[in-house]
Amino acid sequence: MGLNPVNEKNHSVEENKLGENETMPKFLQQLEKWVHRFNNALHYVSAIILFLLMFITVGDVFGRFALNNPITGTYELTGLALALIIFFSLGRTQMVKEHIDIDFFMKKVSLKTQQIIHLCIALFLFIFMILVTWQLYEFAMRTMLGKELSGDLGISLHIFIFLTTIGAIAFTLTFLTDFFRLLFKVVNNR
Repeated sequence: MGLNPVNEKNHSVEENKLGENETMPKFLQQLEKWVHRFNNALHYVSAIILFLLMFITVGDVFGRFALNNPITGTYELTGLALALIIFFSLGRTQMVKEHIDIDFFMKKVSLKTQQIIHLCIALFLFIFMILVTWQLYEFAMRTMLGKELSGDLGISLHIFIFLTTIGAIAFTLTFLTDFFRLLFKVVNNR
């Protein structure tokens, strides 16, 4: 039996990185290793949150229809948990190149031009994500100072915003490693 297409794609991405790592500078190898571990850890945490969210949702539906007594705050917890799931998974998704990629233009240009375009995109997204992360942090600080709480359960919202900021940092670091890897390729004509 063969691997499913997702696993084949992930496997080929990892093989390509392993081949590149043989000639990459040591600092880039170490940075990529650290960023991969960080993103993988956050991705596992998001999977656990999703698993727990499933139980809360099932319990709420059961309580609502069977006992006529839903779990208070389920809607609120679902929204907060989804924010964490999304932000904790962004970096891992970027690492394995599973984000949507529209490449009808890129197929028409040379490999060198593609590498330069990808390099510019990685730099732009790195700078953009620095700004997003900074604003998330500022928002978390304002929320903490304002002592804002969720509506039903009275949970401090700044905790969740700080956690999403950690996910944004991981995503930002992924673009940094992409930029360095692409820069290395362009400079060395690979």
